[in-house]
Amino acid sequence: MTGRVAWFDLASGVSGDMILSALAQAGRGLGVDVEAAVVDAVEELGIGCVVRFADGSSGGLACTRAVVDGGERPLGTGGLREALSRLGDPVRTRALLGLDLLVAAEAAVHGCDPSEVHLHELGTADTAADLAGAAVALHSLGISQVSAAPVPLGTGWAQTDHGPIPLPGPVVLHLLRGAVVDGVPAGSETVTPTGVAILVAHDASFGPMPTMQILATGTGAGSQELDHPNVCRVLVGEPVPGGSLETVVLLEANVDDQTPEALGHAIRALLDDGALDAWCTPIVMKGSRPAVAVSVLVRAPDEPRVVRTLFRATSTLGVRRRETDRWVLPREVVTVEVMGRRVRVKLGLLDGQVVTVSPEYADCAQVAQELGLPLDDVYAQARVGARRS
Repeated sequence: MTGRVAWFDLASGVSGDMILSALAQAGRGLGVDVEAAVVDAVEELGIGCVVRFADGSSGGLACTRAVVDGGERPLGTGGLREALSRLGDPVRTRALLGLDLLVAAEAAVHGCDPSEVHLHELGTADTAADLAGAAVALHSLGISQVSAAPVPLGTGWAQTDHGPIPLPGPVVLHLLRGAVVDGVPAGSETVTPTGVAILVAHDASFGPMPTMQILATGTGAGSQELDHPNVCRVLVGEPVPGGSLETVVLLEANVDDQTPEALGHAIRALLDDGALDAWCTPIVMKGSRPAVAVSVLVRAPDEPRVVRTLFRATSTLGVRRRETDRWVLPREVVTVEVMGRRVRVKLGLLDGQVVTVSPEYADCAQVAQELGLPLDDVYAQARVGARRS
């Protein structure tokens, strides 16, 4: 049972117990006793706490809530590591990675070496139970790919052992570097460091729901009482064969006063700075002036950097943006030999079969120049070598 995907709808935020609760409920729909697996794993830690699951409601929504009895017991970083090391792989690796992420974030926030970190509120048995339980639950459900909605971040203040800190907490922000986030009008903590660490430790991406065939769903409740359902939902499914659908950003700018050489330089700079693709289209602007539209395709986390490059490399005074979806084939890169020279070739896969063979232009051009061969001949030999491999 492998290859399933899980997408977390962070409707009210996320915490370790909300993830556990949602996965436990999803397990029922799949005929997998996630609750028993989590209970056994936490007992195996030997930290004197017990996990129990209770069904109830939050804001009128049926949900499951995970409760860790004895979770307030202090363990410290060493105790947490010792307890999680008792798990078997691959669960142990993921749980320990979650702990390492928390320690590294605390060290960065407080400006100290990781060996000097004292986890305070996070250094309890509850953290060990959440890290271990989530890893066990995902493994029990056969989840190989984890993703989540943009993370809803509330503002305000929280009281900690260090005193009051602003929300979102600095540890949470450190863990979420590179993730897509969304500000929400909440005057309290919406996401916890442990909840975020679990997602990051399982290589979660943050964005729209992936294309999947839904097999089961689960709704987990948090401990806070809010004026709306305080829940985190999970959708568990099978990936749809073929390409995957992803949301990207299309940037556009009209330019009428740059040379072809300057525009060529701009395209290269945009691609070097992380653009997925960049191109120019002839247009006619007001006053019947010939011009070009510079278009750039980019992933959301790379957008700010690429926009700055677009302003630096072109003469435009404004950039349009819109989100769009694209289908993407899974791909592999193989290296073949053409007349003793190495050429990289991208392979596009559909349902596990190679449908596109695309040699890298730069490699082919270099081989053609070095050997005095027509470029088309190098392309043809590279394609043949790739299909043979």
